Amino acid sequence: MAYTQRIPVRFDDVDYAQIVYFPRLFGYCHWVFEDFFAKEVGHSYAQVLSKRRIAFPTVHSEADFQAPLRFGDVCRVVMDTVKLSKRSIANRYRLYLGETQRLCAKLELVTVPVGLDDFKPVELPEDIRVAFLNHLVGLTV
Repeated sequence: MAYTQRIPVRFDDVDYAQIVYFPRLFGYCHWVFEDFFAKEVGHSYAQVLSKRRIAFPTVHSEADFQAPLRFGDVCRVVMDTVKLSKRSIANRYRLYLGETQRLCAKLELVTVPVGLDDFKPVELPEDIRVAFLNHLVGLTV
């Protein structure tokens, strides 16, 4: 089952063409990733960073942009996990215009857990792995 969150498009999200500036869509995805931790893992992303000393840098990204979002719109972000291993998480983000089926963008971001003290990869902690496993689509584990 996918994890869904709604983000209002704010005035400072749009560019001169009056549509959401494309890097902001990556920011929306990261907001959803961060909020996922508190809601699904049970610890805020800030707590994971500060107390557990684990970060999740993005090591790969892909994006397809299909339709614009504008100031005042609501962006419905649907996140699911498409691949999960002991040392990486691949999440797909589909960004829709409000409650419609109008797909505005599709992004895939791969993150790797690293220790904040040395930035070396670490194994995904079990509670975090299970939270993302609950949103895994397909059979790739």
